[in-house]
Amino acid sequence: MFSGGFFEIGFILFIAFLLFGPKKLPEIARTLGKGMGELRRASNELKNSLEEEIKNLDRYQDSAPNSTPTYVHHDPEPPPPESGPQS
Repeated sequence: MFSGGFFEIGFILFIAFLLFGPKKLPEIARTLGKGMGELRRASNELKNSLEEEIKNLDRYQDSAPNSTPTYVHHDPEPPPPESGPQS
């Protein structure tokens, strides 16, 4: 994920230490850790939900006898026009 070595990570931590100070840095790290944990849980929940829906769709398609829709006309036929003498 990171392409930096030990020196780059140390430099970033040093800059963060200078910007936020020794009292605020642990609080920021704790907040970032909790946020990343929540994000991981939410993404896992979304992934599991999507996989379950895909399984349900596959199960529905496997149980359907004919996947092509059939259209049936249920209306009665209209009476034929009368062919009597017209005036």
